[in-house]
Amino acid sequence: MSKKTKARDICVTATFTAVVAALSQVPIPTPFAVSVTLQTFAVALTAFLLGAKRSFAAMLCYVMLGAAGVPVFYGFGAGTATLFGPTGGFILAFPVYALILSFMFYVNKAVFKVLLAAAALTFLYVAGTVQFLIVTGSRAATAVSVFSLYFIKDVLVVAAAYFLCLRIRPRLMKFIQPSRYKADK
Repeated sequence: MSKKTKARDICVTATFTAVVAALSQVPIPTPFAVSVTLQTFAVALTAFLLGAKRSFAAMLCYVMLGAAGVPVFYGFGAGTATLFGPTGGFILAFPVYALILSFMFYVNKAVFKVLLAAAALTFLYVAGTVQFLIVTGSRAATAVSVFSLYFIKDVLVVAAAYFLCLRIRPRLMKFIQPSRYKADK
């Protein structure tokens, strides 16, 4: 790997870390207590556009920046209090969530793509719900009823990010990997 390629990888990874941080600040009001953000859309987009290594690195950077006190989480939140708060389990799961989603571009059959998306969302919601239950002491039925609406939203978000990626990924890959024009492995 040349220095030019390493520099390009670092820049692309940092750019998508910033994209996730920026889209995490865009609230979409709901009739419920928690606003919806474009955060999970940004993570899915990152996974689909960057592939396994880069998307995992971008999400790890996002989590570490927030843990270090950089206000990258929703509402310009930051710090370990956010990460270990009621919804921090979702944020902590983002690197693995992105990693699982990124494999959708390595398989050809639609059924495997759907299974990978389901596995990624299941992982994200199990991690987030478990931490929510531990921190709040809520009943599981309450958490499931609250998060089920967001789960449905995120199914649509993953599908939207995937189909958007089909349109823009070929152009981006020419920039990221001009010598090979294929996904990283």
